[in-house]
Order: sequence, then C-alpha cells, then structure tokens
Amino acid sequence: MDKINVSLLLICCLFGVVYGYETNSEPNGEKVLANSWCISNIQASQDSLLGFINYGCGVVDCSAIQPGGQCYDPNTITSHANYVLNLIYVKNRTCDWHVGMVVQIDPSYGNCKYP
Repeated sequence: MDKINVSLLLICCLFGVVYGYETNSEPNGEKVLANSWCISNIQASQDSLLGFINYGCGVVDCSAIQPGGQCYDPNTITSHANYVLNLIYVKNRTCDWHVGMVVQIDPSYGNCKYP
C-alpha cells in the first residue's frame, strides 16, 4: 500500500510541475499563455480604445505607432490600440479585459512586429 501512495504522490508532483511550466502561472493566479498577445476586444468602443492609447503611451514607448513608425499604418484607432495593448501586456503580464482580449495568433503584419 505504501508503494502505491508514494507512486501516486510522485505522479501528482510531476503533473503539477509540468502543468505549471506549460501554463506559466503567475503568483496572482492569472495564467499567461505562452505565445500570446493582447489586442483590442471587438466590443470595445473607439473612445475606450483611444483612452487606452493615451494612457498606454504614457507608460510604454509608442514610437512605432507615430507617423513614420513601422506600425503607424493602418492609421486607425483599433490598429494603434492593438499595438499599445500588447506592449502593456508584455510589460505588466496582464491584458486589460475592459478593452482587450488575449489571442494566440500573432497579430504582426508586414514590418510591424509585435513583441
């Protein structure tokens, strides 16, 4: 009986280590998915997205979405918000669920590469 309990304990510990490694769980309980990006939620209003851009550009470097930047075009609020949301996601490891959502498809395009 002791061999079964020890074996079960070892299997549970191994599963916990593998599961924790694959999901990259944060101490606060949020899961940060490997190879994931934060982009605009399709239900977010343009005003909310613009407000997030204004906030985010005070926290991260938004030069890529400025005229001449590699992510300036298309020059839309949604496109620029996507880039800023992801920069904040990379920096803080959280996606603002009021305006953003996590995806596992790289939103990079052309010369615009999302970190």
